[in-house]
This record gives sequence, C-alpha cells and structure tokens, in this order.
Amino acid sequence: MALVSNRTRDIKKFYRMTFEIRKTTPAGNSGSLVLHTLLVNPSDFAQEEAGRGSVVQTLGGAYVQDFGIGLPTVTLSGTTGYSTRTSAEGKKLDGYEELINFRARVYRKFLQANDPAHAMYWYNWEDDEHYEIQPQDFRVQRNKSEPTLYRYEFRFTCLRRLAKTRQEAASDYLTRNPSTKNVADKLADNVSNIGMFMSKVTGR
Repeated sequence: MALVSNRTRDIKKFYRMTFEIRKTTPAGNSGSLVLHTLLVNPSDFAQEEAGRGSVVQTLGGAYVQDFGIGLPTVTLSGTTGYSTRTSAEGKKLDGYEELINFRARVYRKFLQANDPAHAMYWYNWEDDEHYEIQPQDFRVQRNKSEPTLYRYEFRFTCLRRLAKTRQEAASDYLTRNPSTKNVADKLADNVSNIGMFMSKVTGR
C-alpha cells in the first residue's frame, strides 16, 4: 500500500504559496493591491508555534503561568529558479524577474507603505493554513559559481489565522487565475476568488 496517496502527491505538485496585500478604504471596502504566487515552491519551510507558558519553581513547589499559544513565525527559503515559467497569475517570469517581483512588490511595497490600512495575507494552500502576517526580514544570496541563481530567505510573523479551508478559498482564485485551471481540475477540488474569500474571512 502506498504511504502517500496520489491525491496528496498532486496537491503538493500543484499548490504553492500566495501572498496578497489588501487595502481597506475609510468606507470599509477592501481591495487587492498585490497578488503574488511563488513561481517555485520553497525548498525549505519552517513554522514555529511557541507556547507562552513558563514554569515557576518556589520553595513550596512549582506553578505554571500559562498565557496560551504565541504567534507563529514562518521562515521560507529556496530559489526563484533558472528558466522562464508561467506564474499562477499568468505572467511569464524568469528567476531574476521573480525575485524582483517577490522582494519589491510584496516585501518592500508593504513595509514602505507603512499604512495601517494595508494588510498582508499568506495563503499556504498545500497545508491549508491562511494568515494575516507581518514581514520581518528578507535575505538574498547569490554565488559566483551560479551567478543567475538567486536564493532567498523570507521570515514573517503570523498575526491572525483565517478560518477558511483550501476548498472554500480556492475556486474564485482559479476564476481570477485561469492559467491554473487545467491542473486544478485534475485535483477535483472545489476552490473559490481570493477577494471574496478575504471579504468573508476578514470583513474588510
């Protein structure tokens, strides 16, 4: 018997991570400013969820100060690839263009705006995790032996989990990004537009 089902393998081949920047107007309406799906899945992914409890030892014994779970921190690292590929948003990008888009349009754009009306969201389709996030740092490496290959490390803190599943989040995303539809049809997933998804989840 296979250790991993074919469906799980297909999901891991297809689903990548998407970042979105949204802005809320004074009237309470929310609109998407940036929607970026990674061109290549990260080679390394670490998500740390620390507890906020501590054990205090006294002469009479010990007691626990438990403040629940802390905010998750995520570190993504990998490369942006060599060859030209078609992104989930239907754009043809090479590794350099992907790096520029990811760093400038996602990381820098959000932090340079410094606008409380802006919010950034991370959609981890593969693991069914969706969060509002705060970027912490972005690191780029390039080696002279591979001058056209860009390696990156992106670290961020998850502020709030969005309580929707992959199936509820993705069909509108496919409507918005038709280039991914043929692959998604093979997965037999009913997935729905990130804009609608975000409106329902965040009320923004």
